[in-house]
Amino acid sequence: MNKLITLLQRILRIIMFIVAVAMLGGALFLIGLHQANKNLEKTPITAQIVYGDDLKSVHEVSYQFEGKKYVRRPLDVYFRKLGSEGEKVTVYVVNDRPGRVFLTKSGKGLIDSAGLFGGWSLVLFLILFGEYQLMRRMKMLEKVIEDKSK
Repeated sequence: MNKLITLLQRILRIIMFIVAVAMLGGALFLIGLHQANKNLEKTPITAQIVYGDDLKSVHEVSYQFEGKKYVRRPLDVYFRKLGSEGEKVTVYVVNDRPGRVFLTKSGKGLIDSAGLFGGWSLVLFLILFGEYQLMRRMKMLEKVIEDKSK
């Protein structure tokens, strides 16, 4: 039974490590996306909030740019609701790539999301490191107690 618990603990540590690395990778990806788009020329356009085609719970914006109609989810909105369906919002469309749309001119929401992912991944790494240190010191203490008892 003790070996089963030890095996489960190791599996959970590996899963936690994989999740932390994936979250850190996601944060780095969002930072890269922000860096690639922050200085591009953008045009402010009034758009209307609509429900997306794929998921009826996800809001997107419908806008018209250079005579073509687009329905997209702004790239800098991940963890918040855009608003109610039918509301008008100002979005910033990248001139060279009209499919890229942002709620802010600099895409600050990407950095906010990256901070959230990066922060939680660091918390997971700290938990793993603290647990490793605690287990190592407990083994050292057990060894000292065994040596004293002999």
